[in-house]
Amino acid sequence: VTRMEGICWPCNEEKEVPGNAPLLAQEGKAMQRPEAGKPIIKFNHCQKYIYSFSVPPCCPLCRQDVGSRKLEEAPVSIPNPFTDGHQEECSFLLRPTQGTFLREYDGRSDLHVGITNTKGVVYNYTVHGVQRDEAGWEQSVSVPLLQPGMFGLMDQWDQYLEDFSTTGAWLPHRYEEDHHNCYSYALKFINCVLATEGEERLDRDEFTEKFVIPRTRKASKYITLYRMIEEHGFYVIDPPGPQTGPPVVISQRYRGLLDQVPRVDILAVAYGGHTSEPPYSSCGASHPLNSEAATG
Repeated sequence: VTRMEGICWPCNEEKEVPGNAPLLAQEGKAMQRPEAGKPIIKFNHCQKYIYSFSVPPCCPLCRQDVGSRKLEEAPVSIPNPFTDGHQEECSFLLRPTQGTFLREYDGRSDLHVGITNTKGVVYNYTVHGVQRDEAGWEQSVSVPLLQPGMFGLMDQWDQYLEDFSTTGAWLPHRYEEDHHNCYSYALKFINCVLATEGEERLDRDEFTEKFVIPRTRKASKYITLYRMIEEHGFYVIDPPGPQTGPPVVISQRYRGLLDQVPRVDILAVAYGGHTSEPPYSSCGASHPLNSEAATG
């Protein structure tokens, strides 16, 4: 377990969805599991953006019918920034040490990180040594570590991860909450891969800035919006003007998520397109093995 420094998140892209859809899932994905929470939907009415968990028959402001008459007024789903980590392969995962992001996370709680193998088993370091979790990461922030098509590295990934995890460095008695923790484990794994590739090691600050913060910004905003809807049934804002920023804002309360992730560096910078070893990373925005993404 480690307390992480520095996380906040940008708005998610939105997709148009049928106005009568009872449950909106992201394109290409099945209905969301309970751990993912309820889907958030945005629709326009009374010259306002209204967010809710479903499209009501009547506008909560004017009580008039909200049936869409124009394409631009069609409801859209807000992509959920959280994923079932056990469905992710070769990825870096981030979740609260206790509870879930949508329910218990308060912006100041400790966060825990791990790395998945190709079967969705999450390897993570704790006071009990390296754990291999097959459950418990169903609501995580995920950072894919491999670009599509990196089959050579993927074939060796599980063995790399297992060999790394069985070294003496990760025995239970070596665990130190502040200096030798889950984040140390993940970053060290990435840097071992980089060394094998003849690349420079990555530091925590760089990894966090390039790969963790972009995703945590999204999560922070999503948590704030989700809880506002839970409390009031809906959330209303004015459409952005020419000089206005994104419609969803991070509440002061959950800016703490911005200060929750340990600074790290990622492997994507070094892996331009070919690699033969596994990289590990922290929660970020792009594939760590993609040099363009890392600099973007």
